[in-house]
Amino acid sequence: MGLFDWFTSTPDNVTVLDDMIWLTKPAKFQGIRQMVARLLAEQDRPHTILLVAHFRDCLDELQEIRESVTSSRPMIVSTADTLQSTRPSTISSDETHPWHIIVGERHPLLSCDDAILEFARRLPGHSRLVFHVSLQDPLMRAFRGEWVEGVLKSLGMADDEAIESKMVARRIKAAQQKLAGQCLTDYPADSAEKWLKRTDPESGPASRMALTL
Repeated sequence: MGLFDWFTSTPDNVTVLDDMIWLTKPAKFQGIRQMVARLLAEQDRPHTILLVAHFRDCLDELQEIRESVTSSRPMIVSTADTLQSTRPSTISSDETHPWHIIVGERHPLLSCDDAILEFARRLPGHSRLVFHVSLQDPLMRAFRGEWVEGVLKSLGMADDEAIESKMVARRIKAAQQKLAGQCLTDYPADSAEKWLKRTDPESGPASRMALTL
């Protein structure tokens, strides 16, 4: 189950996939673009595709992907905050299609990622949920250190390939849990980097976690 192993159970109508981990942000968004193309090519298995972002900079990237696609198939771009107060029937007219939810980033707070899973649980029929992250994402930089990228490249990982790593999954969870203990509330911000800086304007939690995890 990957990053969601800490849930005691997952409803049968939701399949949570292991995170897709990329070396760079450009590779991550190209990977999302390719995943969307593959889903749209499955003519015999139509999906309602939902692209989700936590922050504005990621939302803009996902919107560009949406605008580059010409298809009559249902495809929606949304922020995670919007989903919390949204009824599924208001964003898709076809509730018979299975949903494929692609999230373009991890939020520094685990509870914000959990909210997307809660939305998936409310969807009719079956849904698949996957998060894409890159080692250049602010949260990933908060704990990975340069050694992670070096190890992955030494194992043959290329810039345009994704991996599924349970070690990295554990580090992401640990970083989110550490931040949850440091933050009393969520903060509005245009990017994860600005969110992290606002949490600790002097040095940011990223610098502390890089030393302690």
